[in-house]
Amino acid sequence: MPGFSVNRAGVVLAVSNVERSVSFYTEKLGFVVEREFDSPPYVILVMRGSRLSLAEQGHPANDRPGVAMRVPDDPSMQSAVVVLEVNDALAVHAELKRGGVRFLTEPRVPPWGGYRFFCLDPDDYLVEIEQF
Repeated sequence: MPGFSVNRAGVVLAVSNVERSVSFYTEKLGFVVEREFDSPPYVILVMRGSRLSLAEQGHPANDRPGVAMRVPDDPSMQSAVVVLEVNDALAVHAELKRGGVRFLTEPRVPPWGGYRFFCLDPDDYLVEIEQF
């Protein structure tokens, strides 16, 4: 067991347009903006103890030399999925559908029960909505 504690875990996604992605994650999925930075564009979003950061692609950082972040070239080859666990996946699906969100499939019952479906953010990252 490590000798340190973690206050919060999160993920950073490279996005092609920070403003557009912030709109999607706040207006459609309910995240709240915690902090914003202008140069380069970077936003920290939060929801119930979770952190999702959005970084405009292509900007270097001194503390990660040789590593550039970018939106995947091929949406059919995903390296990450944003997962949101909800109480009522069918109700969330209906709400997102009314809001014009794009989906891969209708809600399905996975082998472990509950419901899940996948929608797409503006850069075609998969967002899994899951109910156990």
